[in-house]
Amino acid sequence: MNGGRDPDASVNLHSMQPQATSQVTQQDVIIVGAGLAGLSLALALTAQGRRVLVLDAKPAPALPPAGDQFDQRIYAISPAGAAWLQSVRAWQALDASRLTPVYDMQIHGDAAVLPLTGRAAQGLHLSAYQAGVAELCTIVEEREMLRVLLAGAGFAPNLSIWRPVQLVGLQRDDASATLELADGRKVSASLIVAADGAQSWVREAAGIATDDVDYAQTAVVANFTTAKPHCNQATQWFRQEAPAGTGSILAWLPLPGQQVSMVWSAPTALAAELVALPGQELADRVAAAGAGLLGKFSPAGAAASFPLRNRRAERLIGSRVVLVGDAAHVVHPLAGQGLNLGFGDCAELARVLAGARDPGEHLTLRRYERARKAAILEMHALTHGLQRLFSSQVPALQTLRNLGLNLTGQHHVLSRMLAQHATRTLV
Repeated sequence: MNGGRDPDASVNLHSMQPQATSQVTQQDVIIVGAGLAGLSLALALTAQGRRVLVLDAKPAPALPPAGDQFDQRIYAISPAGAAWLQSVRAWQALDASRLTPVYDMQIHGDAAVLPLTGRAAQGLHLSAYQAGVAELCTIVEEREMLRVLLAGAGFAPNLSIWRPVQLVGLQRDDASATLELADGRKVSASLIVAADGAQSWVREAAGIATDDVDYAQTAVVANFTTAKPHCNQATQWFRQEAPAGTGSILAWLPLPGQQVSMVWSAPTALAAELVALPGQELADRVAAAGAGLLGKFSPAGAAASFPLRNRRAERLIGSRVVLVGDAAHVVHPLAGQGLNLGFGDCAELARVLAGARDPGEHLTLRRYERARKAAILEMHALTHGLQRLFSSQVPALQTLRNLGLNLTGQHHVLSRMLAQHATRTLV
């Protein structure tokens, strides 16, 4: 990822603040949002020879040397997502000691005993070995991916990053789109890419509406050290919480050594209770919720939380504007596919823009939108449907969901097909 730039210049690049001027800065593509999706797309487009400017509202993140503790924000990167990062020379630069491949996943329903049969519930087991793949996914910290992507951006030719900047205006015509910054500067490009997250300013300024579902749930995340080894297995439980009988989803994801990352998608009141617990009390609660599978837990960092929603933009494109990542869609984390879905957007957009004379031309953007429609709808239907199915208190649905989960788990061909589909699909 060496474009010949002085390494010391990369430090200044990420906080570059040119003097205010009435002149309009011209680019080929402007990406709003310097997160994982925006930075990886910027590297792909500069590799195509395009002039790219990345704008972000936040200052450059502080990324001190990694220690023994792991980030609260971790992601399950699919093989397809890893291939995207590899294509921009980021995957191979990650610190291998901080990556954890997942070889198995065990999914449990919310019934210990199967209805109608009276047999013990076995759940669903997905195996990389049975599916004939190296791993189901790889657990990676957000900060580690950011570190590598920012390093790559520091050496990429024709790539600039301005931050922190505040956007105040968007104007578009047949040939270009122009963004006005709060300090009076203007930047113009053939295409504006909205990679600025779920609360996207660009999406709103472009007049693109969203369909939203508030789950009245909050995800609680925290890391723990475990008494027993996790053996590179991820485990998920669909739970019924007493006394209200509301549903929650608990997931343990393996980290290097004997650590796990916990994501507990819980009703808002329960989530508030969990976050307020002292570290060891939360560790004990999480270990007990997982039936003591990995023995005693000890806290390995503070807990954090964020609200859960389902959000989908009604359109992925507008005049000279395109949406990627969370600006385009937000899904429930139960399948761990939100970032992979965003990487899929970036990969497809880079593909359709390759060789395009005008990156903001409407027919070019329509090819991107058509190509991504099925994958986005499929993931929304899957995550939203499962969340609704396992939150339902209707007895007939409770019976069907647990029987269905166990029957799928007992059918080895179906289990293998599910694992193969999950690892080969670029979502």
